[in-house]
Order: sequence, then C-alpha cells, then structure tokens
Amino acid sequence: MNRQAASGAGVGAGYLLVAAVAGLLGGGASVLRQAGLLPDRGLWPLLEQIHAPLMLLFVVIPALVCGFSTLWLPRALGRAGMALPALNYGGLGLVAVSLLMVITTGAQAPAVLLWCVGILLSVMVVLATLFDSRADTEEKRPFSPFVWGEMLASAVLLLAVPVLAAFMTHQLLSGAQTDVLPLLDGFAEPVTLVTLLAGFGLVFETGARGGRFSEKPVIAIMSVTAAASSIVWVRGVFAYGLAATAQQAGSVLHSESTVLFTSTLASVLLAGLWMAGTWRSRLSLRIPVLWGLGFLAVVSTGWVAQLLRGEGLHSALQMGAVYAAFCGLYLWRGENGGYWYPRPLALLQFGLMAAATGLSFLPLSSVGQIWSGGLLGASLLCFVVTMVMSFTQNRQMPDGGAQPEQAAPVSARAVEGTVQS
Repeated sequence: MNRQAASGAGVGAGYLLVAAVAGLLGGGASVLRQAGLLPDRGLWPLLEQIHAPLMLLFVVIPALVCGFSTLWLPRALGRAGMALPALNYGGLGLVAVSLLMVITTGAQAPAVLLWCVGILLSVMVVLATLFDSRADTEEKRPFSPFVWGEMLASAVLLLAVPVLAAFMTHQLLSGAQTDVLPLLDGFAEPVTLVTLLAGFGLVFETGARGGRFSEKPVIAIMSVTAAASSIVWVRGVFAYGLAATAQQAGSVLHSESTVLFTSTLASVLLAGLWMAGTWRSRLSLRIPVLWGLGFLAVVSTGWVAQLLRGEGLHSALQMGAVYAAFCGLYLWRGENGGYWYPRPLALLQFGLMAAATGLSFLPLSSVGQIWSGGLLGASLLCFVVTMVMSFTQNRQMPDGGAQPEQAAPVSARAVEGTVQS
C-alpha cells in the first residue's frame, strides 16, 4: 500500500513538473516579448507562437486535474492510491512526450493527438478511482467540493477531448496542412469550464478550515454548469466546426456566449457562497488563501470586462488558472503535506504576481509592458527559489504544517462538520 501511494505521488509530481516546464517556457517567451527582448532566431519565436496551447493544454489541465487529483484524491477518499496505476503512468508519459513534440516541432496534429490520448487515460483513472471508492469502503464519506470539482472537470474532459481528437485525426487522414492553432482556440471553452470547476474546488478547499459552507448548493451549481456548458459546446462544434475561422456567424457566437454566460453566472454564485461562508469566520490570510482570493479577484475582473466590453472572461479565467495552480501547490506542499517553505518568499511571489496581473489589465505603453513582464518573471523566480529551498531541506513543520484552523485533513473534514451540508 505504501509503495502504491508513493508511486501515485510520483505521478502527481510528474504532472506538476510538466505544467511547470510548460509554464516557464511559455511564460518566459511572453515575458521576453513584453520586454522587447525576444530573440528572432532559435526556439523562442516558436515558443511565443504556441504560448496559448502551452498554457491551455500543458499547464491548466495537467496541474489542476491530473496532478492535484493524483496527489489528493486517495487521501480524500481514504484510499492507498489511485486505481489503474499503469494507465496513470501511461497518461503521464504520453503527455510528457507530446509536450516535447510541441516544443520541438510546434503545435502539430500528431502532438495534439498524442496529448488527447494521454489526457483521456488520466481522466479515466480519476473517474475510476472516484467510482471505485464508493464500492471498496463500507463508510461512504460525502465528497467535498474539491472532489466534486475534480470529478466534474474530468467528466468535461472525457466528453470534450475526444471531439478535439476527432478533428486532429481527420486532419491527419485527409493530409490537410491547416494550422491547428485555430482549432485549439475553439477548445478554449472546455478549458474555461475545467478552470472554473477545479479552481473553485481549490478555493473552497482553502476556506473549508475556517469557514462554514453549505456544500449542496455548491455541488448543484458546479454540476449544472458542467452539464449545460458541455452540451452546448459539443452541439456547436459538431454543427459548425471547431476552428474559429470555420464558425458561422451568429449561431456559433450564440453558442460561445451561452457558455460564457453560464460560466459567469456560476462564478458569481460560487464566489457569493464562498464569501458568505467566510464572512464571519476566523479565516487567516494564509498563503493558499491569498492565492484563492487572487483567483476570485481575477475572475471578478473578467466579469466586469465581459459586462462592459463583451470580452475578457476568457483571458481572466486563463490567468485565474495560474492563481488556482499556485493555490493548490502551496496547499499541497504546506498545509496538507506539512512541509516547510519560506513564507516571506511566498508572500513576495504573490505580491509580484498581483502587481503584474494588475498591470496586464491596463492599456500599457512599451515601458509598462516591460515592467509587467519583469514583475511576472520575478514572481516565477521567487516561486522556483521557494520550492527549491522547500524540497532541498524537505523538513516537516513541528506541528505538521498546520496552524490553528488548519489541522483537519481533507478526508476528515466532512465527518467533523467543517463543510456543512
């Protein structure tokens, strides 16, 4: 059992490593472009061109779904490890190989198709673990919002990824040389849903130790949003195609606006439930809570931009995925794992990221873009140094990493009543 748990932790860490490499490469290219220092030759122009696929395919989904599910679900479900460990290893290997292919050759159809197979294997492992947990234990623990978020995000991917794979397969069999980047742009709606579901699951996880939430409305909102948005997206794709250039005006825009409206409404309701649950509670501003608040702030900015200008929620949710990923990383390493990390550096990283995010939402001159890119790069550097120091020393906190309201583990919260239903 210990060997199975250790292997699962290795797979989860592998997914996080894939996301970190893709984020550093794509983010580094973006920072250099904003600073006006991007070289004209070599690998960097290609990385800047495929920045969006790197963030959508290799940062958001491997980190928020595959990585965090593999690391946390066994503990949350009272299991020794994930089901079907061989498939989990296979999914990680295929995703890593596809990342290497994308970096070296660009976002081509074979690399994206390989990514689709790897992600499908991973989400099948997540869903199999969840369903198997209801049969192999006598005590049926209620799922927390985090578990529901991971399950629904995996279900969305299980429905949406085969659609992307079908378009990639058709392109390969037809011998067409069409650019796949517009096709990946059409895949942004499912990634938006994944960010929303997994991100709010993590946000509720950070506040569950100090706040009191009613989990049934949270689960209902997540479920309805996942089901309705997925059906609308798949219907629009099969009717009018995946590429933005092939979409017909009116009906496709209506489909996209429906998904955005549903996501916006769900975000408002979930944020309201979270704030209501933490308003009168003793919720200290721990590092994961700060990143969770940053996620809410960025998504709220997307709401305002969407209402005023008719656009902005997509980019806000993509930036929010970064905040959710850092929230989960610090929650996993510190409070759930009980390991030390330098909190002053973590606070500095959050401050630099918040400043860079604030500048990115403003119309900037070239000098402002340089400042924004520099702050983003400094924030990523702080994170790297923080994690290097934490893993190098690899020492646990004397109290297990838990502060007064942090002591309850994930699997015991539903029993202890921190999350109220």
